[in-house]
Amino acid sequence: MTAPEPAVLLGLRVLDLSTRLSGAFCARQLADLGADVALLEAPEGHALRSEPPFLHDEPGIERSLLHAYANFNKRSICLPEDAPERHALIERADVVIVSSADALEAVRPLVRPEAIVVAVTPHGATGPDARLAGNDLTAYARSGWAALNGLQGRPPLKGSHNQVGYLAGTFAACGTIAALFEREHSGRGQEIDVSETEALTITAGPSLLMGAYEGRNPDRHVGDIFSGPVAAADGYVSITFSRAHFWRDAMNALGLPELAEDPRYTDTWARRQYRAELAPQIEAKVAERDRWGLFEHLGLLRCVCGVVLDMQDLATNPHLHDRGLPVSLTEADATFDVPGAPYKLSRTPWAKRLMPPRLGEHTQQVVADWLGEGAQ
Repeated sequence: MTAPEPAVLLGLRVLDLSTRLSGAFCARQLADLGADVALLEAPEGHALRSEPPFLHDEPGIERSLLHAYANFNKRSICLPEDAPERHALIERADVVIVSSADALEAVRPLVRPEAIVVAVTPHGATGPDARLAGNDLTAYARSGWAALNGLQGRPPLKGSHNQVGYLAGTFAACGTIAALFEREHSGRGQEIDVSETEALTITAGPSLLMGAYEGRNPDRHVGDIFSGPVAAADGYVSITFSRAHFWRDAMNALGLPELAEDPRYTDTWARRQYRAELAPQIEAKVAERDRWGLFEHLGLLRCVCGVVLDMQDLATNPHLHDRGLPVSLTEADATFDVPGAPYKLSRTPWAKRLMPPRLGEHTQQVVADWLGEGAQ
């Protein structure tokens, strides 16, 4: 087998000054692609070190699984605020990542003209809201997603578990790679300004258009077989009836031949008119079946069916393991699996190169690598 070629971003120096998940996740994706990422932490450690979940539910500076996931493949350095090495590291970096408009202003005079500065902040680095505080909850509220999410007649509902940070971090990494590509031609750096709220807002594009041009909000989920997961005997499944033959074959498989052949239900939109009478009949049949048996039965008929996987299901999912998505990390006294990367590069593959760093464990090493052996 031919040995893989060097990582895509090998030799790139990234200084991670982030204090938020979004910036940390941006930096980790660059690290995943081979960049040398130095995580510059305060004496108390990066903010994510204080975030749950913790190993064995025991909080501690080296026990946060969120820190482990967002910061592996990086090296950790810890320097006092007035240490001359801080400024020197900023001057040497190819990419500097920050989490606030104030931090962006602080690094501007220090970076080289060819450096790329990435600011991933709650509301962006400009505009009247630039310095307002924000988090996952406010991003869902201000992006419109809380209004879209949830069931008809129920209060707005935010998303779960830090999705805003991961999404904004991914957009920031994409912008960084684009800026690096442009630098190859111009030799010049630039600033990348990513708003967590705007990152989430653009994913609601079609709904925004409906509000702007039709003067109404889209319908929220009703919570039946036609709009979301419903209960099987041992969990939940989702079934799609987007085409006439999907409907016919699924109804026959569920033991509802009278619905399969009724011409009133051939068209998708027509079925929605009758959903109040159709949904209870279909859901009763689904509730009699085990989820994987129903999935396999409908799959043989080429009907679209998805089993709702919980976190325990995902941990043992054979398809994900076969594709190599889970990778093992060691943190404190435990080894555990986390998702690696969803992309596969045939010549320059993603790799787990470094375990989650202990606070400041690479300070001397990074200072020597970036500033020279004689640096103090």
